[in-house]
Amino acid sequence: MLVPQLTHVPLAERRAMRDGARDSATHLRHAAATPALGEIEIGGKASRENAGESLTVIAWNVERLRHIDAIAATIADQRADVVLLSEVDKGMARSGNGHPLSRLAESLGHAFAYGVEFLELGNGNETEQVANGTAENAEGFHGNAITSAIPLLRPFLVRLDAAGAWFLPEHGQPRIGGRMALGGQVMIGDRRVTVVSAHLENRTDPAGRVDQTRNLLDAIERYDADAPVLIGGDFNTLTATYPERNDDPAAWLKRIAAEPDRLICPDRHEPLFAVMAERGYDWRDANTLDRPTQRRAAGDPTPVGRVDWFFTRGLAASAQATLPAILPDGSPSSDHDALVVTVGLK
Repeated sequence: MLVPQLTHVPLAERRAMRDGARDSATHLRHAAATPALGEIEIGGKASRENAGESLTVIAWNVERLRHIDAIAATIADQRADVVLLSEVDKGMARSGNGHPLSRLAESLGHAFAYGVEFLELGNGNETEQVANGTAENAEGFHGNAITSAIPLLRPFLVRLDAAGAWFLPEHGQPRIGGRMALGGQVMIGDRRVTVVSAHLENRTDPAGRVDQTRNLLDAIERYDADAPVLIGGDFNTLTATYPERNDDPAAWLKRIAAEPDRLICPDRHEPLFAVMAERGYDWRDANTLDRPTQRRAAGDPTPVGRVDWFFTRGLAASAQATLPAILPDGSPSSDHDALVVTVGLK
């Protein structure tokens, strides 16, 4: 459902979800009773009628969209027609309890569509919890977005995961919802092209990401089987399970040292690439393949990999680049760099 504003979930209800039973059945009940998980918020205003014969697109996990000015400057410098965003907050204490997407779209002269991945019941990860203390979220929304300088047609939302694992107590970050993708169509010449912002799960294994990929591709086929497609986003191609990467960090570092290209060339370890190829999607021409897209703060020894990707079907790609996410003082504007590509019809 398209709405001008997502349906608010009162703070008392969010507290009751957080403090009550935290099991899978309860999660399903809460998710079904949360209208915002099925809504797409529409706002902003497109500043151009069309993009001509090609489309410049940025895909970026903007890590809550805290640093709007720096992120807007990076996007504006590329003169992007369409921007595919993930990890966008709305009404979250950790990002100022505002609507940063609306501000970003206004500064760019873009329309926007926004879908909720999670209704956040707390203040985020451990670092954010410490930083924000007892501050309450005004809305608690976190999700994917598309901004567009040209009209965005027929927006749609795909829920990729209904397991509700983040709601369980052992995750330490209570959330209602699951990974999702947000899409729509824009015109290249006189042809509709489907564009999709996707975000796959990091706390699963490669087989779990395959399931999510199949769910996404099946939904795109139902939406428009004939249109060319550009999918961009954070696919979390981390090549191993969360426990493998985190329970024994020294062992994981040793494993990466023995396979130095593992995280940069993850297609040998992440079968979602084979699924994409089977369904007619290409990634080799749409991405720079020689550098990571994760970014760490100075002194953080965690290995970085290429986890963000474009996938295309029926489109010719050029001018692909990976853009550094850096603030003027040299610190990160996000923990992911941005991807950019120009596409045209084949």
